[in-house]
Amino acid sequence: MIISPRRASRHRRQQGVAAVELAFLLPILLIFFTVPLFFSVYFWHYTAAQKAAQHAARYLSTISAQEMRSATLATAAGATASTIAQTVTSELHMGAAPATVEVYCGRVRCTGVGSRPLPDTVFVSVRLDMFDQFFGAVETGRYGWPVTAEVEMSYVGN
Repeated sequence: MIISPRRASRHRRQQGVAAVELAFLLPILLIFFTVPLFFSVYFWHYTAAQKAAQHAARYLSTISAQEMRSATLATAAGATASTIAQTVTSELHMGAAPATVEVYCGRVRCTGVGSRPLPDTVFVSVRLDMFDQFFGAVETGRYGWPVTAEVEMSYVGN
């Protein structure tokens, strides 16, 4: 089949139009792709922080009453719970600062209750800052977007 020269030039112009359309639409499509990807990474960081707080609170809720009463042992248990949370979140690429972990036995820091009643609950808070390290399309500011996970569990030693 022989194609007329007029028809061949029209076909070549159509190929150029498709490239121009792609050039206009590609940046918009990339923005529509990067924002959901950023939020999926944000929720992944939140899930990891939540799991870290759960693991630390689970450990702290199962220490013995003797450990909870002793100042030295309660402080060591709180430090161990904090280390558990730090270890779980250490694999996340968050920037320069590691996660901040706060550990409470009842309403106060875990420093031993002595002769006072044992706490009803233990509380662990994990806070980290997340930055957009992939695209730079989402402005996270100087300090990043805060990710905070808090877990409160009943103390088993009662």
